[in-house]
Amino acid sequence: MRAKKIRKVILITVLLLMLIVILIPLVWCIVLSFDRKALSTLPEFSLVPHEFSLFNYQVAFNTIPLVRYYLNTIFVTVVHTFLAVFFALMCGYAFAKGKFVGKQFWFIFMLAVMMIPFESRMVPLYLQYKSWGLLDTYAPLLMGACAYVYGIFFAKQNIEAIPDSLRESAYIDGASEWRIFLQIIIPLSKPLIATLSILQILSNWNSYLWPLVVIRSSEKQLISVGVSVFNAQQDSIYYGPRMAVAVISAIPLSIMFLFLQKYIVQSVAVSGIKQ
Repeated sequence: MRAKKIRKVILITVLLLMLIVILIPLVWCIVLSFDRKALSTLPEFSLVPHEFSLFNYQVAFNTIPLVRYYLNTIFVTVVHTFLAVFFALMCGYAFAKGKFVGKQFWFIFMLAVMMIPFESRMVPLYLQYKSWGLLDTYAPLLMGACAYVYGIFFAKQNIEAIPDSLRESAYIDGASEWRIFLQIIIPLSKPLIATLSILQILSNWNSYLWPLVVIRSSEKQLISVGVSVFNAQQDSIYYGPRMAVAVISAIPLSIMFLFLQKYIVQSVAVSGIKQ
């Protein structure tokens, strides 16, 4: 019993040390963003600003259109997440409960496509959207949401755990397939929806390469590319404004994760039922 307590104390100590190692750079980033002295020099490490000021944030907002970048990114993230999760649930429901010719083949084919790196498909996709005249629009960023392969796979695994008796009862009551999907499958898939939404929000908010390739206009650009543009425009010694931009870009993800992280554990538990 005593050895078990010792192991528990050691484990907690190690985890706390790891947490400190992870948090120190984040805390220092926030401190530098509020430190006026961090504009032209890198101050000594401190957990509080040497000279508290919002000047670094003023420099950031006056240099690039951060508000515009924010609105663009929010729009793309929300629409892409909605489309990706909705189509993933529909396809997952079809693969889990539907009966059609070649279902197993198409599911394996879909998983095989998932193994192909995006970088190897980027040039053909670029040429395709160019031929359609869709470059410098949000279409290339949103159309891919209709084929969220990982989400389809994850949705299939979760929906398979839903008892068929619920669908059969709904059929007896005269419910259509759409009504079953909207009123039974979706309400029972809330942890799954939350998890896929988190993954999509993280992916879209941090997306850099593809928006950089297909979006040409500065007023249409996303926050990830905007941060890169800001860093390229500033001299390497301007630590404060750089940290301010980093903090601004990370705020939405931090807030989102605090409210939705519990659904990840719930969804993993649900998906593990049929393993």
